[in-house]
Amino acid sequence: MFSFSLQNLAYLRNKIYLIKMTDKILIINFEEIYLKGKNQRIFIKQLIRNLKRKLANYKNYLNFSKAHGGSYFIEIVKEIPGESFEKIIDKIKNTPGITGFYVADKAGVTLEEITEKSVAHAKRYSDGFDSFAVIAKRINKAVPFSSMDIARRVGSAIHEKLNKKVDLTHPDFKLYIKVRGDYTLIYSKIIPGIGGLPVGTSGKAIAMLSGGIDSPVATFMAMNRGLHITAAHFHSVPKTSPQSIDKVKMLVKKLTDFQGQIKLYVIPVLEIQQAIAKHTDPRLRLILLRRVMLQIGERLATEEKAKALVTGDSLGQVASQTLENMKATEDATGMLVIRPLVTLDKKFIIETAKKIGTFDISILPHDDACSLFTPKSPETKARLDYVKEQYAKLDVASLIENALQKTETMVISDADNIV
Repeated sequence: MFSFSLQNLAYLRNKIYLIKMTDKILIINFEEIYLKGKNQRIFIKQLIRNLKRKLANYKNYLNFSKAHGGSYFIEIVKEIPGESFEKIIDKIKNTPGITGFYVADKAGVTLEEITEKSVAHAKRYSDGFDSFAVIAKRINKAVPFSSMDIARRVGSAIHEKLNKKVDLTHPDFKLYIKVRGDYTLIYSKIIPGIGGLPVGTSGKAIAMLSGGIDSPVATFMAMNRGLHITAAHFHSVPKTSPQSIDKVKMLVKKLTDFQGQIKLYVIPVLEIQQAIAKHTDPRLRLILLRRVMLQIGERLATEEKAKALVTGDSLGQVASQTLENMKATEDATGMLVIRPLVTLDKKFIIETAKKIGTFDISILPHDDACSLFTPKSPETKARLDYVKEQYAKLDVASLIENALQKTETMVISDADNIV
């Protein structure tokens, strides 16, 4: 199969090199990271660190190679069982910073081998298409043939051997061929990623996580902009069911698809709610409770060296989320409060929840701490001076200390067993 002409003799070293390696490779693409200029290396380093941690159980199958422009190569060094391979694909697909990826067959740089491997690749998918196109790119200009030569040669072989027709306008199947330095990549299915920035490149934040639809989506969106998240959940057990905590654990487990591992603080606030109900204006109960929650979040942020708090607030959605009430709430903390959903339509939030897999968990019945002492007529346009006056009636410092002493802490991971 390998010709020993003078033109091909120069590539004999590559042929020997390829025999020592597997014939498949994962190509990871990262568009936004590629735009980071001189800082690109920092983002790639964090992305690979995140991937290695998420794929730690599969390290015997993979060899992390190096970046090439806007891509990163992971060599598959031995055959991966089917179910494990699907898990690897899912973990890569759900890693922030990755815009897309594909599994490529590797070949040498002779037309003979490129054609043989290309036909074999197309044959694996032949039941799913009638027409095809070959898109060839010759990055290595030293090879003795052009991109057009590759497309013609491979296209003719697929047409003859698989009885498929060429359609360069609207093909059912696209075969991509890239001739790089001393090897060729052959692939067809490009799997979309979730984009964004690698978790950890934007710092750390505390996400205020309830069991509803909004806050898990806000947490995901924060992760997808590079924030490493620690979650905080507030509960009112025994006035509310302990199942509400189990539900939040399920949500955190789902969110580990994107971060890999999440620390969760489970904080009791029943005593705080009872103090608010006893000593303050009933119309301000939710605002005052949320002020205490933000101050607790600030304490956790100090512990975790986080620089921001993340909430699921969406402007105008409920009484506590008007402009006036959000201002009265965030006044309790000096930290940056990030609200990823603040201007988003509810339909978009629900669609995102379904996309990331939290929706079906969020709609399970649960008791919500915030709704436990909800007033019949909550204030919608709170005056900050009056909120502060009511807040001063509470022994906030003691209430927070008592809540933190009873707080449970756990680490939830995406780790799974190797098949």
